[in-house]
Amino acid sequence: MKAEVLPDYAAGLLKRGYICLPLRAGGKHLDLDAMGYEPLHLQTLRKDLKELAFTSVAFQLAQKPPSSEEIARWFHDFSGNVGILGGYSNLMILDFDNEAGCQTWLGAHRRIADGTPMAKSPGGYHVYLRTREPTVSSSLHFGMRRVGHVKALGGYVVASPSVLKDSSSYRWLDKQSPFDVEPLQVDNLASLSLSPVSPLKHHYDRLLKRGFFERQ
Repeated sequence: MKAEVLPDYAAGLLKRGYICLPLRAGGKHLDLDAMGYEPLHLQTLRKDLKELAFTSVAFQLAQKPPSSEEIARWFHDFSGNVGILGGYSNLMILDFDNEAGCQTWLGAHRRIADGTPMAKSPGGYHVYLRTREPTVSSSLHFGMRRVGHVKALGGYVVASPSVLKDSSSYRWLDKQSPFDVEPLQVDNLASLSLSPVSPLKHHYDRLLKRGFFERQ
């Protein structure tokens, strides 16, 4: 997609409840320069600062979304890749690592296959849904098998029309872009037979009461 078209593309998605993010050309990393942030991780070459910056920026934007004017400024004369923010308006994106894992899961959830936005990634698929309550980014398990990642609060996915350095690309499935269908609303991962951790670890954590807190 040409640079002059990206502002309209991002604006159109914003009207449908999606926040587009500028990513570095040919890659998957946030372009913090384009967003007006100081890319400290590039100055220090520290991976921990990169992960902290990306997670923090993504989480903050989902809580305090940018205005249409800010998004227009991000994508003005921009020629990099495009991401879509997770967590905003409870958007949850199932990022399947490969086609086999996605198709096996869809076999048990056929209504989702044609009724919600989906995109083809270089290795697998992205399935766009909205949850009733906030969801945190995590790993994605179907049964005992890890099949990908959940991109929600604190995360984002690379989206169409992005192209990576190896020429692999992202594209919306036919008649399943956000301009064609609204994301289906679901209760949570469990309602989809999915989990952020393996069932064994979840059982072990519950047994030891790890990861739980008393409501104030």
